[in-house]
Amino acid sequence: MSISAIINQAETRLWEMSAHLGKTVISAPGGDMRVYSDSESVQNLVWRYGKELISGGHTAFRPRADRNSPMFGHVDMATMRTALLVLFLSAFPIVASAEGAKNTQQTPTDFTTLTLEELMELDVISINVLGTHTHLEGEWMLAYSFMLMNMDDNRDGTNRISDADVLKDFKVAPTNMTMEMHMPMVMYAPSDDLTLMAMLPYIRLEMDHITRTGVRFTTVSDGIGDLKVSALYTFFRRGFDRHRLVFNGEVSFPTGSIDEKDFLANPAKGKLKLPYPMQLGSGTFDLHPGIAYLGQTESWGWGVEVNSIIRLGENSNDYTLGNQIQLLARVDWKWTDWLAPFVRVDGRAWGNIDGADPELDPALVPTADPNRRGGERVDLLFGFSFYQPKGTFKGHRLAIEGGLPLYQSLDGPQLETDWQFRVGWLWVF
Repeated sequence: MSISAIINQAETRLWEMSAHLGKTVISAPGGDMRVYSDSESVQNLVWRYGKELISGGHTAFRPRADRNSPMFGHVDMATMRTALLVLFLSAFPIVASAEGAKNTQQTPTDFTTLTLEELMELDVISINVLGTHTHLEGEWMLAYSFMLMNMDDNRDGTNRISDADVLKDFKVAPTNMTMEMHMPMVMYAPSDDLTLMAMLPYIRLEMDHITRTGVRFTTVSDGIGDLKVSALYTFFRRGFDRHRLVFNGEVSFPTGSIDEKDFLANPAKGKLKLPYPMQLGSGTFDLHPGIAYLGQTESWGWGVEVNSIIRLGENSNDYTLGNQIQLLARVDWKWTDWLAPFVRVDGRAWGNIDGADPELDPALVPTADPNRRGGERVDLLFGFSFYQPKGTFKGHRLAIEGGLPLYQSLDGPQLETDWQFRVGWLWVF
């Protein structure tokens, strides 16, 4: 196919895409077309066509509007022709070389055969199922994430202490705790800039104890946690979405129980109120503001997020959980079109409890002392994201990660975190 023919077909596809995006296309005398659209969307489309011709494969980016672009307004198709011609002439030696070796190499993809759906395809570089991500206008996402965390042995500050040391000051010492969290989630994007999310977790907590007399017992609580509703707003984007800043405005509702009970060391006393870490919610309305920077190239993705939890008021049991600040960073690499390993560093600090539940005895067990709940921790996690670019499972992603703490300092004695594991699945449609 001649370059002229390719350019003509590309112009036709630009017209189709602009119509698909709901933009206005006016045909001027002499065949000149003016597209009243967001200029970066059109530039992105041109860049993508040229990139498809050069690479013969999928690219990392997709058309998005940039309403803050200083070039917002009409785009002369003559300018588009020039841009296309430069791209195609630059790619010509590569295409010619590929043609000469077509018996031994895969022929580059003919971008003029791509459907509009393929043009709007999700990014090849994996969206981290476990982190911040946004969607295009009209997209829905269903997701499920499972987290398992194990806490073993006690720590005071940065020092590990024995059960015997804990029992010098308390009648009961916690020895181990596991937390399971099931997190179903739904997302919808009413615009390219705004993505809405709702998530309601199901939590199961189990804690082992030992008394001064050597009696061992286990307490369990399970049920729904606090409902979270959030809005992710992209307020800055540049370079065909290579760089984005996203604000996360999230609110949690006190749907999780703070009155969980179970049998303790002496079953004859019946079920008693469980300590703070065994409760399923905060009991208060909480704000979770955050901001994220997300960047990517064709083969790499990276992000830095700052998130927080701000507790509002006091719950019905006369206490308020401590506020929290979190800083995390991640890097992922597109190994293949369907597999992206990633590494994540997650640091957080949280405060002690303000107030106290009158039904809890802080001298019985350290988990019932509101002044022994704060701490700091830095985790290092590794994982893989799997992506299906086409076929029956197109739009599905799966991520698996696990990690260990690099550092933790606790207002103890308090159970230290040993390891954590997560698996997440999402489907965008």
